[in-house]
Amino acid sequence: MMNRMMGALAACAVAAGLAGTADAETLRLSTQGNPPHPWLDAAETLKAEVEAATDGRIEIEIFPGATLGRDATALDEMRLGTIDLLIGGTQEATPFFPEFQLFSISYLFPSIEVFRKAMDPEGPVVGYFDRVYQDSGNGLVLLGLTGGGIRNLSNNAKEVASIDDLAGMKMRVPGSRLDAVMWEASGAQPISLPFTELYTALQTGVANAFESSISAYVGNKLYEVAPYHSTTQHQFMVSHITISQIAWDRLSDEDKTIFREAAAKAAVVGIDKGIEYDSSLLQPLVDSGQVILSEVDKAPFIEVVRPLHDEVAEQIGASEVLDAIRNID
Repeated sequence: MMNRMMGALAACAVAAGLAGTADAETLRLSTQGNPPHPWLDAAETLKAEVEAATDGRIEIEIFPGATLGRDATALDEMRLGTIDLLIGGTQEATPFFPEFQLFSISYLFPSIEVFRKAMDPEGPVVGYFDRVYQDSGNGLVLLGLTGGGIRNLSNNAKEVASIDDLAGMKMRVPGSRLDAVMWEASGAQPISLPFTELYTALQTGVANAFESSISAYVGNKLYEVAPYHSTTQHQFMVSHITISQIAWDRLSDEDKTIFREAAAKAAVVGIDKGIEYDSSLLQPLVDSGQVILSEVDKAPFIEVVRPLHDEVAEQIGASEVLDAIRNID
């Protein structure tokens, strides 16, 4: 009798365990970042917060290094529901949300303090892009905006310390038209390429200059083919945390709140890690002679692009959010 009772209890325990596994849901998160990168730190924070708050009922599996495809491909897959989450740069998302082109404007944020306030999930900038997502009908939901470090110029040809040194350089830009406009105004020759093809393009001479965060420069070993690094500090990188509408609609209201709160924490981590990596990753490569660092006179760059701010914002219908950024104190 006792053996039969113990067997029955064991069977019930196994059944309960199987039921719990069946009820658990795993969401797939794509990012192009290779470690060390703020996108991965933000992804790990999102994962930890969601899994803790749901007692493991919802799990997040992170796929780094564009293993699920570059961002444009992953965003398309998200609309079909085969990928659930993405953390990436807004530049790569402009085919879906043209208003993100605003963040391609150089010298848009005057300080890290202003940038932090602009990324506040309760603020007008995130609120504006939340409406952009809703109105687009693209089948995607914005969970938050975050950082990723300050973007600088790198190249494989020569030291660049002034705007005149850019003349004629083949400058890799993402698909955003406004990125091309910004660098054309600075004298470069823009070439549109996916970031995943950049290393080879630099090796073969298809491109000889690009701009990126320091974490992307180091994490993708781009210094091996572009050892000249210039402190243009032209852009606080804006990144997005996005979930598929299909995955979002499967969540209960309680779980949606959990995701919003987790994304807010992940966004802070993304900004903080971007700053940390900017200050720590580059110097060892400079000290070892693998990177040649040039300090840049930013004033001529600012003088060239500042008049484009209003023009660009008006073209893409983003004057409202440009004004919101300017009014941050």
